[in-house]
Amino acid sequence: MCSLIVGAAILGIIIGVMEQEDFPGWGKMVLCVLAALLPAALVNTFLPPELFFVGLAVGSLCAGLAISALCGMSVQRAAIAAGIYLAIQTALSFALQAMMAS
Repeated sequence: MCSLIVGAAILGIIIGVMEQEDFPGWGKMVLCVLAALLPAALVNTFLPPELFFVGLAVGSLCAGLAISALCGMSVQRAAIAAGIYLAIQTALSFALQAMMAS
């Protein structure tokens, strides 16, 4: 639950900066984060770990569509925002994994 809220905050900041507006709202952001993470996790369960980027691409596409529908952005800008969000999430995951391993 905490990671969902942190993810919504990160995505909201990205969208707010891109659109030069305020934070879009927690409900919208939680739905967009779920639209990014659930398809990515589902695809990654069926693929070997080396192909994790396929799940990220699917998650980015789904999140881009959700962001476009909920926040009124163009699909291209929404997909860019979703891609940035998933890149940040991936970097944070790798950093946490590296900290836990040592």
